[in-house]
Amino acid sequence: MSDGNTHAHPQPPQAQAQPTAAGKARHRWLKAISATPFHVDYRGAKATVIWQRPTEMRILKGAKMLPDADAPRRADGTLGFTAKFAQSLREDHASSFDHQKWVTTADIVLRSVNEVGHFLYFAGTNSWLVLHDDAGHTIHELTTY
Repeated sequence: MSDGNTHAHPQPPQAQAQPTAAGKARHRWLKAISATPFHVDYRGAKATVIWQRPTEMRILKGAKMLPDADAPRRADGTLGFTAKFAQSLREDHASSFDHQKWVTTADIVLRSVNEVGHFLYFAGTNSWLVLHDDAGHTIHELTTY
């Protein structure tokens, strides 16, 4: 039965479309930056890194690493995943750095920006924002599309 009201009930206002999140940044290796030196100066770690091929990051000889004693630990004093991963990278390249001075004695090739961060300073930050060129641009700024 109809109540005689022929007017339509007002509709609630349409929700404004929310912009979608950009998602994870996509970084692209470019031949143009394959000879660009990127510098690390973070928490005492200092290095020059070259992104020479899509899956090759070269840490140049003379890089200063954080000592193993500075590895982050859990509340119970044990090493967490990050520190264990960093130690496995360091074990793989044990002959390429001085274990007393924590300085690389040869160039070291790793697979990614993230591995570079783990190897040098046990990660703990976005390494894409730590590596920067001589002009101060981050590797993230220069390689994101």
